[in-house]
Amino acid sequence: MTHFDTIQKGAQQMGAALSEDTIQRLVSYLAMLEKWNKAYNLTAIRDVEQMISLHLLDSLATLPYITGEKIIDVGTGPGLPGMVLAICYPDKAFTLLDSNGKKTRFLTQVKMELGVENVTVANERVEKHPHQGDYDHVISRAFASLQDMINWTLPLPKQSGNFLAMKGVYPYEEIAALPKEVEVLSIDPLSVPSVQAERHMVVMARKG
Repeated sequence: MTHFDTIQKGAQQMGAALSEDTIQRLVSYLAMLEKWNKAYNLTAIRDVEQMISLHLLDSLATLPYITGEKIIDVGTGPGLPGMVLAICYPDKAFTLLDSNGKKTRFLTQVKMELGVENVTVANERVEKHPHQGDYDHVISRAFASLQDMINWTLPLPKQSGNFLAMKGVYPYEEIAALPKEVEVLSIDPLSVPSVQAERHMVVMARKG
């Protein structure tokens, strides 16, 4: 089975209707990630099949949550889930923020080579990000805890915006430790084809 087939099948299993052109661009992104990873160590995962399930399909599992128009992926690394989402949603605006220069250089190259016009790459620390209060969604799968995510990103969403945190097992203790400024709206299990580990999406919003 080709990488194209694997991605297409996985997307279909999750109910994501992706065009052939979108899947081809995801295959091209995957090829760039594999190539750059050899030189720059962008992700600990080396096996391409594992990259598809643990990175691409894992990112695609968040598609239903992206209902707004302006999204920031904080601690995006090599573009997970931000670049994957931007390829799937060319009409929405994505900011991919990471303080690691190697990772943002890779993202800039992906943007140029694949023509992903709806992406802004931000090589900076999140507390220095100038566009506070601008975003419909603040998404991340990078933070150690929900508390850290909220502490760092609290000013970023619009009043009507939300926080989307990708987590593994159900984070009972982290939810108990959340600051009082936010409330949890939902915690949904994510089903990712060929990933046995638990995955959850925690949706939070500022109170008031």
